[in-house]
Amino acid sequence: MKDPKPFTTRNEQGRGYHDIGGLNYGPVDPNVTDARPWEKLSIVVGNVLGANGAKMIRTDETRRTREELGEQLYNELGYFERGIESLRRLIVEKGIITDTEIESRMDAIAQKMSGTGR
Repeated sequence: MKDPKPFTTRNEQGRGYHDIGGLNYGPVDPNVTDARPWEKLSIVVGNVLGANGAKMIRTDETRRTREELGEQLYNELGYFERGIESLRRLIVEKGIITDTEIESRMDAIAQKMSGTGR
């Protein structure tokens, strides 16, 4: 799900488009707490690759790759989608896996799901 309001501060000198700390972007809905299974899994993948797991990635690296998404993509993606895209870019950058390997695996998963629904 896309974020309802674009996150941008490009008109404020010294702030990146993603830097909205301290700005009024409206109330936070405390009832939106149920993450979908893939969203939960995205957190698990980050934890497994990070400091409490394989130590292949660092928090500052994932922050950097989020900030490098660019304003348009950053605003098109939801919170968990940004996280997954950030991780994807980082593990490709580090040579852990290639884009081709990711696409191949995603194609295999799509094929399996089309046949079984899962």
